[in-house]
Amino acid sequence: MATRAHRLLSRAEKVHLRHLVEELERETGAEIATLIMPHVADLESYATAVFNHFGIGKREHDNGILVLVVVDRRLVRVEVGRGLEHVVTHEAASEIIDEAMIPQFRVGRYGDGLIMGVEAFARLIKEAHVQAGGTR
Repeated sequence: MATRAHRLLSRAEKVHLRHLVEELERETGAEIATLIMPHVADLESYATAVFNHFGIGKREHDNGILVLVVVDRRLVRVEVGRGLEHVVTHEAASEIIDEAMIPQFRVGRYGDGLIMGVEAFARLIKEAHVQAGGTR
């Protein structure tokens, strides 16, 4: 039986997200993972544990991002690997959450919010990748 969080995204939205993250990894080597949970007691600890458990990003570059959405508390946490902290700063992540994601979540469009957020994070990473000469 599917959970409520599982049904928040359509099949097409899941495919679109997968395409976005695969494209980013091909172009830059960076990885983005998204996770929607119905409830999490300790958001920060949970996000860190998931990020580390799944090894998001390349080990030698620590270039991963986890976007965690907790539905019941209406919270979003972005965990950023050290290799991307200079690109996806706390301020940049907060702006993406507040301007791209939260407005969509407020009207029940979790798929659109995640897609818009992932697109914004990917743009930042791709721009930095180009400025760095395209090296991974």
